Amino acid sequence: MSRRFRSHGDASVDARRVIGDDTPFAVREAYRSLYTNIMYLPIESKCKKFVLTSACPGEGKTSVSVNIAYTIAMTSPKAKILLIDADMRNPRIPQLTNIPVRGVHGLSEFLAGIDDEPNILKTVHPNLSFLASGAESTNTTALLSSAMMERLMNYCDDNYDYVIIDTPPINIVTDAVFFSEYADGYMVVTRADYSDISSVAESVQVLENVNAKIIGFVLCSLDTKRMKRYGRYGKYGKYSRYDTYKYSK
Repeated sequence: MSRRFRSHGDASVDARRVIGDDTPFAVREAYRSLYTNIMYLPIESKCKKFVLTSACPGEGKTSVSVNIAYTIAMTSPKAKILLIDADMRNPRIPQLTNIPVRGVHGLSEFLAGIDDEPNILKTVHPNLSFLASGAESTNTTALLSSAMMERLMNYCDDNYDYVIIDTPPINIVTDAVFFSEYADGYMVVTRADYSDISSVAESVQVLENVNAKIIGFVLCSLDTKRMKRYGRYGKYGKYSRYDTYKYSK
């Protein structure tokens, strides 16, 4: 395993993946730009629900999910946001955010009918709430396809303006497709010098097979200094570390 991926799981390294006051301006501005793009999408839903996935592990989807939620919370303090950790197999949001979830009920307990209401947790932002993944399940397909999923989405519609849903890599397991009926859009996260075209194309095909609406791609970990040497991105190269691309067939 390469050195850059050995650091996953180190608390100090993970903390730096989450935007805050000491985050470089270019990164914060890129996420604000991403939020602006989301805000102006022609979506009529009262509660805008977005699913983030990737083709394979290690492409940065969880970091992007958390940072989008944080950006909305900081940019629109009157908006009510819910961040859902829908990766019931390998949840990483608590690791990034330091939200204590040991022994805490979450998504799996609600979908299994153990909890009558989702166990919503507080975060560092007063207008941002969090639904943890809950106990690890060996049958996530049954949970995600249950009638309780509709109850959860109705709960979101009644209580939130934005819902950000972090899901497992779609080429590994298909958990993300179970949100297609309810989501306003999917964002596919890719990683510079790591993602490959064939895997991304495969993930797009999986989503298209269930008529999921892909609203764009997020390219993260872009080495803008190197790209600038090759003349790409022009004057904007030094400003953007995370780039979004509108999806079209």
